[in-house]
Amino acid sequence: MAMQQMSSASSSSAVAPLKKSDVFISFRGEDTRRSFTSHLYDALSKKVITFIDDNELQKGDEISSALIKAIEESYASIVIFSIDYASSKWCLNELVKILECKKDHGQIVIPVFYEIDPSHVRNQTGRYSQAFAKHEQDLKHGKDMLQKWKDALIEAANLAGWHSQNYRTESNFIKDIVEDVLKKLNRKHPFEVNKELVGIDKKCEEVESLMKIGSNDVKTLGFWGMGGIGKTTLAKDLYAKLCSQFERHCFIENVREESTRRGLNVLRNKLFSTLLELRLDAPYVETPMFIRRLACEKSFIVLDDVATLEQAEYLNIGKNCLGPGSRVIVTTRDKQICSQFDECAIYEVKGLNIGDSLQLFCRNAFGEKHPKDGYEDLSKSAIGYCRGNPLALKVLGANFRTKSKEAWASELEKIKKIPYGRIHDVLKLSFDDLDRTQEDIFLDIACFSYSKLTDFDYFSDRDYLTVLLNACNFFALSGIEVLLHKALINLTFTFNNEIEMHDLLVEMGREIVKQESPKNPGRRSRLWDPEEVYDVLKNNMGSEVIEVIIFNISKTRDLYLSSDSFKNMTNLRYLHITDKIKLSNGRKCYNVHLLEGLEWLSDKLRHLYWEAFPLESLPSTFCAEWLVQLSMRHSKLKKLWNEIQKLDNLMIIMLDYSKDLIEIPDLSKAPKLELVSLSYCESLCQLHPSIFTAPKLRELYLKGCKKIESLKTNIHSKSLRTLELTDCSSLKEFSVTSEEMMSLSLCGTAIHELPSSIWRNWKLTYRLDLSECKKLNIVGKKLTNDPGLESLTVLDLSGCTQINTSNLWFILDGIQSLKRLNLRKCCNLETLPNNIQSNSMLQRLNLDECRKLKSLPKLPASLQNLRAINCHYLDTNSIQRPMLENILHRLHINYGHRSNNLDDFSFLPGTKVPCEFDFQTIEASIVIPPIPKHGLGCFVFCIVLSKGLNVKYDSVCCTIYEHRKKVHQWDIDCGSTGTLFLDHVLLICWCGNKKLVEVRSESGGEHYNLSFEFKFKHYVDDKETWSTKGIKGCGIFPVYGLEHNLGLNGRSNRRVEIVELQSNAQVSDESDQHSQFDIDELQHRTTIGGEVRVSTHENDKTTLY
Repeated sequence: MAMQQMSSASSSSAVAPLKKSDVFISFRGEDTRRSFTSHLYDALSKKVITFIDDNELQKGDEISSALIKAIEESYASIVIFSIDYASSKWCLNELVKILECKKDHGQIVIPVFYEIDPSHVRNQTGRYSQAFAKHEQDLKHGKDMLQKWKDALIEAANLAGWHSQNYRTESNFIKDIVEDVLKKLNRKHPFEVNKELVGIDKKCEEVESLMKIGSNDVKTLGFWGMGGIGKTTLAKDLYAKLCSQFERHCFIENVREESTRRGLNVLRNKLFSTLLELRLDAPYVETPMFIRRLACEKSFIVLDDVATLEQAEYLNIGKNCLGPGSRVIVTTRDKQICSQFDECAIYEVKGLNIGDSLQLFCRNAFGEKHPKDGYEDLSKSAIGYCRGNPLALKVLGANFRTKSKEAWASELEKIKKIPYGRIHDVLKLSFDDLDRTQEDIFLDIACFSYSKLTDFDYFSDRDYLTVLLNACNFFALSGIEVLLHKALINLTFTFNNEIEMHDLLVEMGREIVKQESPKNPGRRSRLWDPEEVYDVLKNNMGSEVIEVIIFNISKTRDLYLSSDSFKNMTNLRYLHITDKIKLSNGRKCYNVHLLEGLEWLSDKLRHLYWEAFPLESLPSTFCAEWLVQLSMRHSKLKKLWNEIQKLDNLMIIMLDYSKDLIEIPDLSKAPKLELVSLSYCESLCQLHPSIFTAPKLRELYLKGCKKIESLKTNIHSKSLRTLELTDCSSLKEFSVTSEEMMSLSLCGTAIHELPSSIWRNWKLTYRLDLSECKKLNIVGKKLTNDPGLESLTVLDLSGCTQINTSNLWFILDGIQSLKRLNLRKCCNLETLPNNIQSNSMLQRLNLDECRKLKSLPKLPASLQNLRAINCHYLDTNSIQRPMLENILHRLHINYGHRSNNLDDFSFLPGTKVPCEFDFQTIEASIVIPPIPKHGLGCFVFCIVLSKGLNVKYDSVCCTIYEHRKKVHQWDIDCGSTGTLFLDHVLLICWCGNKKLVEVRSESGGEHYNLSFEFKFKHYVDDKETWSTKGIKGCGIFPVYGLEHNLGLNGRSNRRVEIVELQSNAQVSDESDQHSQFDIDELQHRTTIGGEVRVSTHENDKTTLY
């Protein structure tokens, strides 16, 4: 009988291979059983599952069926060729079977030549020749069997193998054989934790690239992420795939739980015992001898779910105690744990994408990859709740299996209020590690997660929450850092740098709060459910336990409160009452009514946000000392309070749309005030002068405050950055200055003089908006010591009907960084001042509707966008060529870095295509002669639009054809323009490099055969249609690369002749929607008066200098 002896790689690995054995050893017992083979088996069996035939007395010639099965159920076979191997018919039959498995199933075969020359095996010489002579005498074996044996020996001897004569010691010989076996097994048959794992392959690739397995450095990698996200699964999968490449390996699973249950000393002892292959109860496993042994060998260690610094310290062996090439993986929910390990790189394990989430959920819910018919929407809702968390997806899927659609819908509603216990328990482990203030921070954020606390972009949520939580003595900086490290929150790196919490963690946090008082919401610390808040307030059930109320009244109905509704809530820190649906959308807006007034609000309030507050003032007893934000938009407030309040923590005041507000209080005791927003407070006549003394005030918004007539102060602010006075239509006097002013808007005000003090705002870099200041006609002179507005980038003077060339000169004097200048409807301008040339960074200039404008000075070469629509008296023939030169100049500077953006754009009065355009016609489309592909960088287009057209943002469409095939089409953004009162010319640069490359690769040949069509969007009975009607001509200007030494200014180098061709360019005037015109028809149609200008020399091209 054959006896099967197997030993697993490690008791800590839960992975079972698909076959019963990793390695089958074929050998002749009498030669090597008690020596080499036994030593090789001992070394192999510690690493992989190894089969060896332990029957010393083999009888008969034929191998048993059990042995055949053992060979078939092995990934690899080692054939030990010893001196008398060929004398055993049993061994030869084993070899034949092994090679059959190699041929049919890809089995790995490794020959080992033990104290015998491989040539004796290959050629059957020496003792192998004698063995076969004896076999030939045995009449039982025919020639076919003898030949099979010989062929098998030849084939095996020709395989890459191992030769004992190349080694001085047997131990090194065995060590190299084992390493070779492990490498080949891992490469050929990698283990898998589970063939059904979803979304893990990409993560494994990313981790393996970080691990750098081939490097001799000792590396540690931390897998970090929230509970249930798949850290352990990923670690197990990698361990199963890679452990066989290491001499020592150990997986310590669930350190958090095991250390509590068994103690850290036991876990450390298990780690060393497993690595050193000792008994778990072996004493003195950390002796210097064992440590030196460990330091000489390559180890792979996985420490799963390390939760505390103490656990990390106990289980960290240290780089110096691990051999070259060793790798350590630590899975944890706390990023801080990784700092305990030397040079530990961190890999954040993220959730599954939508596709993988759906697949994992469906496998657990339906046993297949896709939802069943009729369950698609329900499945999407389920994975939306889980947000990529694999544990939640599996638990939810398994719980939904076999349930009806109705039960699914009910269950999905239920889990929004009552999370699944298994998911909740796993996630809560991280919460249980927090201290008291960290718990408070977590629970506050969980309650805030569906309520945006500030509507101003300037205050990022992290910054605001830090201040708010610090005001509650929660040590917010360190607390938020701990939550980030424990993956309980994360940052979204948007403009706001917002704090975000996974929905499952939000639900877990809210469940923790509910358990404070399951039946009585009035005894919970935090309230957020609209119905529960409604009941608590209506029935006066509030208590001193309540600290936070988040109330979206749009989810309920009108609420009538008594004057003492908040009296018992003595510890209320946050009160946030809002209607999430905008008040201006025409629907009924529900309100909180206080018919008896309001006696009291907590003096511990840090955050008071009450939209549509129904009273004329706050309670006389109200103390705002701890308040950080006061926001009462759309309120009926006339004033906040009477006396001067101590406002040590107040940062934000927002009272927008409080149309009855007539005053704001003295703010001299608000040292931290940063933002005041009073937009559309239409009854407000003046500001309290103390507002300008606030040392940290950054933003002041007074937009639409129509009764403010004067805003003047002698205080030069040290902090104010943004001042918004748009549509303060009564404002006549203005004088506010700041060292930090970056944006100032006086749009639509009644000021007639720009005061000299304006020049003191030397940091006014972002915007100065004076548009629609129709009375502005005086510009105060800059004083000698005033730095001026040299850094201003955007200046808007549109609609300033009294601005002329002289006072425009004073405004522009000293400005050097201007990028955008808007002079639209400056109807007194006849020309621009010469100092506009000083603005070498100017990119956009708008002169639309400047009806008296006659001429322009030389404009900066940086100008990309010039608009002069309906400038009747402007001589544009002298402007078109300079603008074309500007385009070529910039293309030269940016050559090789262009995109598809249409940055170069000019819209000017004009009746024809400039003569510089190589190809032009008086029609709306054109077929140009073949042009070389090599070096073509872009095109400049010219389109002539007739008067009477109503031009809007995307009124012009261009379509490009190559060999009758449409290759590109786009709508040209002309901006908001209106009706053209005379013919105009549109100049546009198109750098469609990618599209041109695509055309080049598709069409073949060395030349393009291109056609162009332009259409205009008309409106007939409020329906848009596209037509060539209104387009009086077009031109094409191909621009080539630097290697072609020709250019707009180098036309004397060209042999140019103007020839009149039969125009190919007439197109039907039908109003089809972007339809393709007939290229054949165009190429054969004769047009009266049609002219195409071309160069007659094949290599003549317009070139960039």
